[in-house]
Amino acid sequence: MENTSEMLNDTDVNDELVPSRQVQFWTILVFEIPSLSCTIYLLYYLLFNKRLRQALNNHIIIILLFLVFLVEVIDNPLYLDAFLHNGRNSFHSSRLICYIWLFVDYGVYGAITVFLAWASFERHILIFHYNQLLGTKLKRIIFHYIPLGILSIYMIGFYIGVIVFPPCENIFDYTIEACGASPCYEDVPWLNIWDYWIHGILCVIIEAVCSISLLIRIMWKKYCAHQSIHWKKYRKMTIQLLSISMLSLSITLPQSLITAVQQIIPGMEDFGANVASYFFYLTTFVVLFLPFVVLGCLSELWLKSIPFKRRRQRAVVPFMMTAARR
Repeated sequence: MENTSEMLNDTDVNDELVPSRQVQFWTILVFEIPSLSCTIYLLYYLLFNKRLRQALNNHIIIILLFLVFLVEVIDNPLYLDAFLHNGRNSFHSSRLICYIWLFVDYGVYGAITVFLAWASFERHILIFHYNQLLGTKLKRIIFHYIPLGILSIYMIGFYIGVIVFPPCENIFDYTIEACGASPCYEDVPWLNIWDYWIHGILCVIIEAVCSISLLIRIMWKKYCAHQSIHWKKYRKMTIQLLSISMLSLSITLPQSLITAVQQIIPGMEDFGANVASYFFYLTTFVVLFLPFVVLGCLSELWLKSIPFKRRRQRAVVPFMMTAARR
C-alpha cells in the first residue's frame, strides 16, 4: 500500500497536487473524525470483551485497527495541517517529528499491506484446516501466535532500520510537508526493490490470490462437493475478509499493476501516469473506510453503539386468587 509522501514526491513537477490540496483536505477531514471514532470504539470492545479478544480471527483485525489508529492520529493530522497551509507546517518540526512522520507514513502503510496478505492466507487455515493446525494450544502458538509475532517484529525492525539507521543520510526540510523528502533508503536500489516489490506488489498479489481462492474453495465445498463446512459458523469470518480485501484491492491492485508495467516493460514508463496520482490519493480512504467495514461485519457490536436501549416491557397478566377448599 503506497503512502501519501510518495504521491507528493511523484508530483514535484507540479505546484499543485492532483486532486488539489483543497479537495484532499476537505475529503479526508470529513471521513477522518467518524473513522477515528469508529476505530476507537472497535478497539475498545475487541480488547476488553473477553470473548471477542480470544477469538483467533479477531487478532489480525485488532492489529490492523491499531495500525489504522496510528495513521489517523499521526499521519493524517500532519498532512491535513500541511494541506491547510499550502504545503507548509504550522508547527516547529524537529528531526524526531520527521522520523515519526516517515515511520508512520512508510512503515505503517507497509505493515497494513503485509498484514492484509497474511490475513487472507490465514483465513484458509481458520476455515479449512482448524483442527489440523490450530486444534491444540501448542498448534495455535506455532501456526497463529508465532507468525503474528514474527511479522510484527520484522516490520518494526525493518522500518526502524531503513528510516532511523539507513546506510545513507536523511536530509530534512522542517518547513514543508513530509519534511521535504522521501527517506534516503529509497535511493538504495536493493532496499527500495525489497520494500516496494516484496512489501507492496507481492503482498497485494498474495492478498488477491488468497481472497479469490478462498471464495472458490467455499463455493466448491458448498455447492459442488456437497461437503458441510459449517457455513453459518464461518460466514461472518469469510464476509469480513472478503469485504476488507475488496476495499483494499480496489485501489492497491490497479496501482500495483500500473507500477509493475511501468518498471518491467520497456517503453511503458508513462503507462497510467494520468491516473496514478488519484490512486495514491485514494489509498488514504482504504485506511479511513476499513473500520466501517469491520464494524459492518461485527453485528454483535451494532446494538452497543446505541446509548439508550428500550427496556423490555413486562406483560401484565391478571392474577386470580381462589379460595382454598376445605
